[in-house]
Amino acid sequence: MSAQATFDIQVVEERWNPLAERKELQLVITHVAHPTPTKCQVKDAIAEKYKVNKKYVVVRKLISEYGIGRSKAIVHIYKDLERMKRLEPEKVLKQNEKCEG
Repeated sequence: MSAQATFDIQVVEERWNPLAERKELQLVITHVAHPTPTKCQVKDAIAEKYKVNKKYVVVRKLISEYGIGRSKAIVHIYKDLERMKRLEPEKVLKQNEKCEG
């Protein structure tokens, strides 16, 4: 995808949460002179980077820093769909379902 070439993802923090059975990522996304990437673009890039199916990836937050060309994101990667559905808010799941298309 050419859209992925317009931004760079840096993993600031990566930790395994054994209680929730998920990987929790904090990201800094650099997109100078380009619009903020969509949650779908971030989800696709993370799924590709970690070699997981994108339906196991949930973009919790995507916050753009005004005028800098940089955004911060919180992403969770699950091993089990049922656990994901139990732990993630319904609103977040609906936003991420749009990417399944």
